[in-house]
Amino acid sequence: MHEFLKSHLQSHPALLPQDAVKFCYQAAFGGGHLITDPTRAAQYLHTERASLTPDPSLPLTEPLDDNLVRLNLAAPDALSLSDAAILRVFAAGAAHVLAREDNRTRFEAMLYTLQMYAEQKETPFTADALEDYLTAYRAAGCPVVSHTEDYRTAYTPAYRVIETPYIRLLPIIDRIDALLSAHPDRSVTVAIDGHAASGKTTCAAQLAALYDCNVFHMDDYFLPFDRRTPERLAEPGGNVDYERFRAEVLNTILAGKPITYSAFDCGSGTFLPPVTVPPKPLTIVEGSYAHHPYFGDAYDLRVALDISQAEQQSRILARNGAQMLSMFVSRWIPMEHRYFETFDIFSNADLILT
Repeated sequence: MHEFLKSHLQSHPALLPQDAVKFCYQAAFGGGHLITDPTRAAQYLHTERASLTPDPSLPLTEPLDDNLVRLNLAAPDALSLSDAAILRVFAAGAAHVLAREDNRTRFEAMLYTLQMYAEQKETPFTADALEDYLTAYRAAGCPVVSHTEDYRTAYTPAYRVIETPYIRLLPIIDRIDALLSAHPDRSVTVAIDGHAASGKTTCAAQLAALYDCNVFHMDDYFLPFDRRTPERLAEPGGNVDYERFRAEVLNTILAGKPITYSAFDCGSGTFLPPVTVPPKPLTIVEGSYAHHPYFGDAYDLRVALDISQAEQQSRILARNGAQMLSMFVSRWIPMEHRYFETFDIFSNADLILT
């Protein structure tokens, strides 16, 4: 967090104490103070974006801390995003950050670091100027502040504060919002497939925090032990019970009916008690083999997650331990690769995220 502050001070030599304090405030409290009226926030965002001039020199994001960034609205990659997608992640991040219990402590720590940098002459302003500003600022109760006119003239700031994990998901969120708008009369279905440890379950959980949706896990549909014949396991993607998944879940979604399903527990080799969930505007299917061609055209959006071999093994080791890593490398990962290659999973995906 302190390194991000130092980098911002160095890259914005025209900022004044108020601008630096704003950075510290956003790193601690996010941007939730702007969302008192969602409708007004949407209108303000739309008006602001309509007035922007694209700036190819702008990065998509600038970090505030490990979990928060400023999403630059005039950056080329941001201009293609919908207002709905930007507002959705902005609002979600604001709610999460405001719910933290250590925001005040984080803010004071940031201000202390800012003062330290000023004393070391690593700020565009003097330590005395910062001290004078902070004395008045604290006397006023540490309010939310705007950028100074000097900062606005030099940098023309136009951004929203969002959580770092949502940067990767912005293309998915943008597509989902468009699909929900185009199909208000049925459930939109998104399938997230990809390499082991690429973040499929995490991605689905993050999306579930943004939408009213059902999430189904392919891990609940691994093939029961009594059906794991050599012939079936030799089939690419054959270790998943794709027949049962289509019958229980996908066909029922298409019919718009409540879904009753039973997860298979690989640990005990038994089926868990059945669960019934009502239809939702959005359905997310996540896990290896989610894009199996047996499912046909049941999905509105196919997302594939990629990962390097080194990062994959590092994550599996941290998550599952050395013994399970050996099992992944010798057995499960080769099975996945055969499935990916046989059915050209990545080439047939609508989105590929790394």
